[in-house]
Amino acid sequence: MSTLPILPPHLDEAHLQQLSAGLSAHQLVWLSGYFYGQATGGGAAVAAVAPAPAMAAARVEKLTLLYGSHTGNGKKVAQQAAEAAKQRGLPAEVRDMNDYPTRQLAQEQNLLVIVSTHGEGEPPMAAEELHQFIRGSRAPKLPNLRFAVLALGDTSYLHFCQTGKDFDQQLATLGGTRLLDRVDTDVDYQAAASQWIEAVLAKIAGATVAEAGVTSTASVASEAGVTTSVTQLLSPSFTRENPWPARVLESIQLNGRGSDKETYHIELDLAGSGLQYAPGDSLAVRPRNHDPLVEEVLRAARLSDSAPVQLGAESLPLAAALASRRELTVLTRDVLERYAILAPHAELQGLLADTSRLQPYLYGRDVADLLTDFPTDQLTAQLLADTLRPLPTRAYSIASSLLTHPDEVHLTVGAVRYEAHGRRKHGACSSFLADRVAVGDEARVFAEHNEYFKLPQNPGTDIIMVGAGTGIAPFRAFVEERVELGAAGRNWLLFGNPHFTTDFLYQAEWQQHLKKGGLAKLDVAFSRDQAEKIYVQDRLLESSRDVFGWLENGAQLYVCGDKTRLGSAVQAALTQVVQKEAGLSAEDAAAYVKNLKKQRRYLEDVY
Repeated sequence: MSTLPILPPHLDEAHLQQLSAGLSAHQLVWLSGYFYGQATGGGAAVAAVAPAPAMAAARVEKLTLLYGSHTGNGKKVAQQAAEAAKQRGLPAEVRDMNDYPTRQLAQEQNLLVIVSTHGEGEPPMAAEELHQFIRGSRAPKLPNLRFAVLALGDTSYLHFCQTGKDFDQQLATLGGTRLLDRVDTDVDYQAAASQWIEAVLAKIAGATVAEAGVTSTASVASEAGVTTSVTQLLSPSFTRENPWPARVLESIQLNGRGSDKETYHIELDLAGSGLQYAPGDSLAVRPRNHDPLVEEVLRAARLSDSAPVQLGAESLPLAAALASRRELTVLTRDVLERYAILAPHAELQGLLADTSRLQPYLYGRDVADLLTDFPTDQLTAQLLADTLRPLPTRAYSIASSLLTHPDEVHLTVGAVRYEAHGRRKHGACSSFLADRVAVGDEARVFAEHNEYFKLPQNPGTDIIMVGAGTGIAPFRAFVEERVELGAAGRNWLLFGNPHFTTDFLYQAEWQQHLKKGGLAKLDVAFSRDQAEKIYVQDRLLESSRDVFGWLENGAQLYVCGDKTRLGSAVQAALTQVVQKEAGLSAEDAAAYVKNLKKQRRYLEDVY
């Protein structure tokens, strides 16, 4: 098939045919008029074809889009839904649960809740107050409320989408009427979120139209959707479905000889991509499973590597599907549930029925372990592919500033390797980046924006950065950015790792920043360099007067690293700092720290 000569290289005739497939004659005429108007510098052609929205005559009730998000994904979905509602003529208000007055809930008529789950079934900080309110004695009856819930989650956690489930159940208990059944989404939430938005807005618009006795304007909305799709195609952004092939510019092991850790500094080329990011954002990498693991899975499944499987519209040999399309290194409950239908072992059913036993089983096991532990004769290549999760991307905190490194993005990656259940295991993406992508090779990537782990808007604000291990990554970006901007605010870094001589990541850079003023303070904690282990939270306690003084002066505090070992320990230490320096009770000190989080002056990027 020939390519039209006037089109850009990423947009050929096949793309246009795919885009226009299924459009009505009226829609094609409208689209033609739209582009004619654009080419001639006017918009008359569009106006002549597109009908005026009939919804203008309808009685439209207010729609509230309420989001509770940890990284900002919920906000993105809410804004997407608000824009879609606007195209349908539905007035919509987007509200952050963090700032939402609980008393307003009783006044809502149409409420769309988009909420994530943090950790093991907990609401994100932004949603805590409302989550507690609707489950308490002061929660109002809501007989006039129509609602729908979109839950954002990750099936690798046992309490998948628990916060969304809580909101959905409690709003119904209070008398609300569901517009739709709750939708629970996994890490790849975008397609499900878009379908949910379309379905719930159609339900609201349909009800409003029926009440007002007017004609629906679905055709206008669909035409607007065509325009949006075409605009996105003409100005492509790199996403999960369309990642950028970034060439590896540099890969350097940061740890010294003899270290127990294996940390890599990786530099990737963004030239020509137009890809943008800000300090605090993450870079998602599409990994490929290690070939030896693929072979182990095939042997355990007793299936041929060349057996064909259908993934959507694509047919692949099983080995290729397992290598690039299916999660093999991590087991989740939903995989076990699907597999248990094919392998009805009593022990497997018992694990699924007992959460206290299930979590220890999942920890450290992979798909090869599952197939070996519970063999079945019912498995085919297609059933195996359908049982496993799609291979998700892995996100890494970005360790660079675009101001300092134009057209580049840097990562700090800890290679995950361990022995478990009689076999050597490797992290899917960390080993891919460490072992199987050399300088000159390509890694497929896209940026994930973190709405809430950002530098202060006021460059004069002081910041305290607490990181351990690869948690140093975003703080390298923070300091680079603030130095380039000439920000007046002071920067204080507290960093921890096992040994000074082998594990002081980016040591020369930090010492230069300290010398030149990019860092006002640098405190380190190398836990294994003395008989008594010392961690970053201990350094916080040792500098309690300065920590509290900076906070009282308006500083923002950032924490990046392991959620269980670092996140909770830093919060406990900070509470002790406040209790000591402010002379507060333990309860009031905890409230002070919680208020810092609510004000978004205590920010975490923990995993």
